[in-house]
This record gives sequence, structure tokens and C-alpha cells, in this order.
Amino acid sequence: MSSKQLALVLISILAVQPVFADEDEKKPQLEGLRQPGGDEKTAPDDRKKESLAAYMEGIALQKKGNLADALKAFEKASKADPSAADPVRAHALLLLRLGRVGQARERARKAIELDKNDYSTRLQLAMMLLSEQGNPAEPARLIEEALESKTLDKNSKDFLNIHAVRGRLFLQARDAGKAGQSYRVILQGLEKPEKFGLDFREHQKLMTDRATGYDTVGRVMLEVGRYADAKTAFEALIRINDDKPDDYHFWLALTQYRTDDLENAEKNLNTYFETNRRSRESLSLLNDIYSATKRSDLVVEKLRELTKDSTKAAGVEMFIGDLLVNNGSTEAAAEIFRGVIEKNNEPAGHVGLVRVAIAEQDPKLLIASVKDALNAGIQPPQLLPLLPLITNDPGFGNRVVEAVIASLKDDSVKQMPSATWFFSQLTREELLKLPEQEAVLLQATLDQNPEQNLGIDVMTRLGANLYGRENYAEAAKIYRRLLEIPNLNDPARLNGLYMLSAVEADAKNYDKAVEAIKSALAIRPQLPQLNFQHGLILLQAERHDESEAALLETVNLAVRSRNAGLAGQTRLLLGSLYSQLRQWDKAIAIYQGNLEAEGTPEDQIRRTRSGLSNAYVQSGDLKRGQEELEIIYREAPDDVGINNDLGYLYADQGIKLEQAEKMIRIAVEAEPENRAYLDSLGWVLFKLERNEEALKALLKANSDPDYRDSTIIEHLGDVQNALGQKEAAQKSWQEALDVEQKSAAPGDDIIRRLKSKVGEEGKDK
Repeated sequence: MSSKQLALVLISILAVQPVFADEDEKKPQLEGLRQPGGDEKTAPDDRKKESLAAYMEGIALQKKGNLADALKAFEKASKADPSAADPVRAHALLLLRLGRVGQARERARKAIELDKNDYSTRLQLAMMLLSEQGNPAEPARLIEEALESKTLDKNSKDFLNIHAVRGRLFLQARDAGKAGQSYRVILQGLEKPEKFGLDFREHQKLMTDRATGYDTVGRVMLEVGRYADAKTAFEALIRINDDKPDDYHFWLALTQYRTDDLENAEKNLNTYFETNRRSRESLSLLNDIYSATKRSDLVVEKLRELTKDSTKAAGVEMFIGDLLVNNGSTEAAAEIFRGVIEKNNEPAGHVGLVRVAIAEQDPKLLIASVKDALNAGIQPPQLLPLLPLITNDPGFGNRVVEAVIASLKDDSVKQMPSATWFFSQLTREELLKLPEQEAVLLQATLDQNPEQNLGIDVMTRLGANLYGRENYAEAAKIYRRLLEIPNLNDPARLNGLYMLSAVEADAKNYDKAVEAIKSALAIRPQLPQLNFQHGLILLQAERHDESEAALLETVNLAVRSRNAGLAGQTRLLLGSLYSQLRQWDKAIAIYQGNLEAEGTPEDQIRRTRSGLSNAYVQSGDLKRGQEELEIIYREAPDDVGINNDLGYLYADQGIKLEQAEKMIRIAVEAEPENRAYLDSLGWVLFKLERNEEALKALLKANSDPDYRDSTIIEHLGDVQNALGQKEAAQKSWQEALDVEQKSAAPGDDIIRRLKSKVGEEGKDK
């Protein structure tokens, strides 16, 4: 079993919760009670006395069952002494008991702010957050803080309990190393319960809890490579169960194999086989042991012995067939697989015959074998793991696709929608990437009227394929056909409407795009991703007020759902909207908000600073604009876009011109057709008075008649004017003026400047 498989098995059986969940822990305890504010060395003043009295009153009221008044008492205690942690903690626990989880969470956060050594509340808050959102980042931090508490006894049940939660938490986070640290502590608890003060009942609970018993501990230790600890755990299981053959013999055998104790590994594996279990992992281990002891020629004989008097004979036969395929003995393997089909009526034998066809690189045999497998009851997804075997040789993969497409034109060949669907998947493999052939096979599948679930998948993929190849009209037809399916489930309908909106927007059919996304929002009005798409389409349609409202709502929804990435992406889009409208104060505010927001991803931080820089510059604050770009440049000196933007800013101010040219050339070399970069190059060369070179760059920047930008055209006019080409300059400035006046948000300053240039040059003429 691979490490990834082992980790998935472990995660599937673990639920993050404390091992020793004492019912009394749900109630505030009087024993060892600290006086609110009692951490201070000075005697309590009147406010502290008032806080203590209110706190004790709350405890008493809670004992009597008067929970509403108890809450008020704890609130009163907190107000009297805001530095006291105990009333806040008690308040949080009571809120949690009453099911007011959101309020409980916030009070718990306040409690741990007040008491850095409060490991118990940190543990409870971590588990509360996990149950709410499943994101392990903050809970993991809280658990680590709990372990750093100076009041936590490292030889206590609490210490063991925290590690029990920590181990499962880091398994969920796929951090096997940290999980292993905690499971080693749990192993100590299993082996030496007296060290942690566990009584007989508590020790039994630790052993029988599926998440902390010897079996799971051993497998975690095996996963992280702590083989001595794994061996200890599995040997303990064998001892406890009087050496009764079971799965732990396999796990011990695997541990011994990895430590080169091959003799004992084989012994324990044979004990495992006495259970009549024949897991594929165990057969693979047997093959590995025979290979390591130079007995590979005997392994098939041993495997055949394991088929005798076994209810799992078909699985062993399949393994033998796979070994023969791997060794190139395809005829013998085919005989084995046919025997599995005939003797055991086992459809898996057909999967083996597909493997034989792949090994023999016979496209026609492969097509026939796949159809036979599907006719025998094998489901298409069961064949998907075989796709990489076909594309290991891209030439063979291409021949298979060609043969399948050719067979579609042969009326004598009976087609199967599940077969053409399977081969359509082949076109998506990394080594092939055949989008046109994928579309042909998907359309062929659709033409065969597949069952509904397969049809939904086909239409979803075909729409995406056509959209990716910019065939918007046909993509829209496919998505509309998908949406016409009766009783289409909500996830498929939402995805279809979302994609239809994207297709129509890219085709500039904005009314249809808005209609589609509004239909999706009617199903899930609070889904942030749909609101974002709505705002984006409205922005593309230049319906700016509506777009602003939709995007502001998206930010609120994303923040409430703790989706920092989407919130940041939406703020970036809002910043772009405000920049288009030249509302620089709003742009600056939204970009600054993105920098200050918690959890904004690093890549968005960089883009935010770039947008903020532009907003500062356009608003006239060149210094702050330059500072923002220089921050990014220090962090990413090789970033092409930043080299261009900062170089252009230097050029525009007439400073650091030689450095600016070097920076801009980095950008142009990376993207020689980028019009913005060519404009920057032309501008810095103009500032360096190298006008002939500048003219060449700016003519190229302006060479696309379908892309007209007033700034780039104006720069061309400035260079032409400097070269004495007055008529050409006049024409360029006039065109720049026309373009600016027709833009969505014309800049008054830009128009005045261009009118001035046109007017002045007109007088000169």
C-alpha cells in the first residue's frame, strides 16, 4: 500500500474529538478557580471585586438551571473587569451549551486573548472551528498554542488528549510528520498509561477508540517511517489478541519488509493469509518479498497455492494475470483472465483482457475488449485507471483515437455510448491533448442518446470543449440543451447556467449572459461565486452601477463565508471598475482594504499593490505610486509586469532612465508583441531622446487597427512631433482625442491636454 493510500485510509476513520471528553468539562469548575484579574500582583480593586462577585453569582445561577440570568451575570463580570478571563470563558461555555455557536466562538476567542496559557479553551475552540468549516489552519494554530501553555502538565491526561486531537488534525491536513509526533505521544500513553495518570477505564478507552488504538497508531508510525514504533504497536495488537491471525499481521509484515527483516515479514504475511483474506496489497507484498529474496520465479507457484480452498481465488488469479502482463507473457495472461471469466463469472477478467490488448498495442483488439468489458457490467469509471497505460506511448494512444473515430464511420460496427465516452477521456490525457478529437467523440456519444447521467457529463464536457476553442455559438447550444433535461439536479443546472453565462459574455451577448446568471442566482442567491460572475458580466457590459452593486454584495458574501481568495479577487475587480471610471479615491480605498484584509492570498497582494500604484499615479500622487511598485519589485525583481510598470513610471517622471530602459526591455523580451510594453519602451526611449528608436517601438504598439488606446496614440504623436513630423503628429493627437472622447469614462485632463496639443500645433501650421 502506498503512503497516499495509507493516509487516505487513516483519514477516513478519524474524527477529530477529544479522547477523554468528561461531561463535567462542559460546566465551569469551582476547584482551582482563579480570581478574575488575579494574574496581577496588586490587590483587586473595587471593580475586580465586583467582577468576582458577578462571576460567582453566574456560577450559582447556572447550577440552579437559571441560564438566562447566568449569561447576564457573566456579561456583568466581564464589563466590570475586562482583563478577567474566567467570566469570558464561562460565558463562552454556556453559550455553546445553549447552541449559540457563533457567539460562543467569539467569546472563546476573547478568553484565549486574555489568558495565553488557557489550553482547554483553545482545544474546545479548535474543535468548534473544525466542526463549522473544516479548515484546519486556525485550529492547528490553536492546538500548537495549547501545547505551549506553561500550565499544561506534560505528564497529564490533558496533554495526551491535546495530542490525540492534534494527531488527527494533522492527518486531515496531510501533514504526516506532525501527525507522527502526536501519535508517538499516544503510543506512550498506550504503553505506559501510568505516566499520564490514566486509570484502567481510561486506558481501555484509549485502546478501543478507533482513532487512538494500536492499529491506527501503528499505521501512522508506518506512514511517517517510524518503523520501530510501528513494530511496537502491531506486536502489541498481536499480543493482546493471542496471536490470532488478522490484518495486523499484514501491517507488521509490511513494517518488517521495510526494515529488511524479510524472514519475519514472510512469516507474518503467511499468518495473515490464514484469515483467508487476499488483499491486493498483501499479494503485492508477497511478490516484493519473493523478488527481494531472489525467488521471483517461484512467486506464481506460491500465488496458485493461495487460490486453493479460498473464496478469494478470483482476486489472486487476477493478480497472477497482471504479473504475467507486466512480464510480457500476454498469451498466458489472457488465458488466466478468460479462466477468471469462465470459472468465476467474474467481470473483472474483462479488465485484464483490456490490459492484454494495451500490452500488445493492438487498437482494434483494445476497442473490442473495452466493449466486451462494458457489456459484461464493468462501469466506465472502472476502466479509467488504464488510460495512462495507453498514453505511455503517445503514438499508440493516437492510433487508438484514430481507430475509434474511423469506426464511427463504419455502419457495420455497433457503437456503445459508454465506449465512445471512455475513449473520449483518452483525448484529455496529458501526453495526447486532442481537443478536436475529444469533441468528435463526445458528439458521437451524445448522438447515441446515452442514459441521463452520462449525457449530463458529456454535454458538460462538450460545452467546455467548444468554449475553450472559442466556438461560442455551438457551446451555447450545448449548454441550453443540457438545461432542457427534465429534473436536472441543482448542481448540474447551476454549472450549466454559470457556463452559459460565461459563453454568452465572451460572445458579447451580454443580455443573454445576464439572464443566465440571474437564473442561477434564483436557485442560490447567496452563493458568492455566482454573485461575482454577475458583477463581472455587468462590468463587461459596461453597466457600471449595477456591476458595482453586485461586486460589493459579493465581497460581503465572500467575507461571511470566509472565502478570503474570492473576497480579494472581487476587490481587485472593483478596483479595476473604479479605475475604468477614473474614480481614483474609491479605487485607492478598495485596494487598501484588500491589503488590510485578513487572508488575502499573496498573488492577489501583488496585483493589489500594482493597482493601487496606478490609482495613486493617476490621482497625481506619483511618490506613493512609485513606493507601492518598489515594494513589489523588491519582492519579485524578475516579475515582467512589475519591471514594465515601474520602468514606465520612472520614464514618465524622467528619473532613473537608464535603469527604466533595462527594466522595460526585460518585459518586451518576455512578451515582444505586448502593446503596453512596446509603448513603455517607446516612451523611455523618447525620454532618452532616442526618437528614431522610440518611433519604431510606438509604431509597432499602434499597429493593430482594432486596438486603439489614447495614451499610446498620444505618445506616438509626441515622438513624431519631436522628429519634426508635424502633420503625422497632428493626425495622431487628433485620433487620440477622438478615442478618449468616445471611451466609457473620458478623462477631462487628458482631453484638455490633447485639445491643447491639437490647437497649438494647428496654430503653428
